[in-house]
Amino acid sequence: MEPNFDIELAILHKKAKVFKSPYFLTVIRERLFSVSVDTIPLTEYFIVTSDHDKKEQIKIKIYKTVAEGKWYDKHFSEEAESNPPEFGIPSITSEAKRAVDEYETSEVSVRGHRL
Repeated sequence: MEPNFDIELAILHKKAKVFKSPYFLTVIRERLFSVSVDTIPLTEYFIVTSDHDKKEQIKIKIYKTVAEGKWYDKHFSEEAESNPPEFGIPSITSEAKRAVDEYETSEVSVRGHRL
């Protein structure tokens, strides 16, 4: 799998490769007399630092909602806080989200100028 783009993780002073793909989170909601199953479409960002030594690599998974374009984490909803699909050290995942947002914002502005 080829990376979609590279980012700089300032907190680690390292470059990282970002692999972006669709992801569908299945959520089971139990109520008093019923159970519902919902699927939430997300975009998965799998981030791997560019270390040659596999033992030194840091891997992060973060998710963004397709509909709202917001990060699917504790700031999104209480449900996202209780069932988070992301993994990684919180301070590093926050930095990765910021770096991905910066990259995607710059890509949108570059595409906007090309038209």
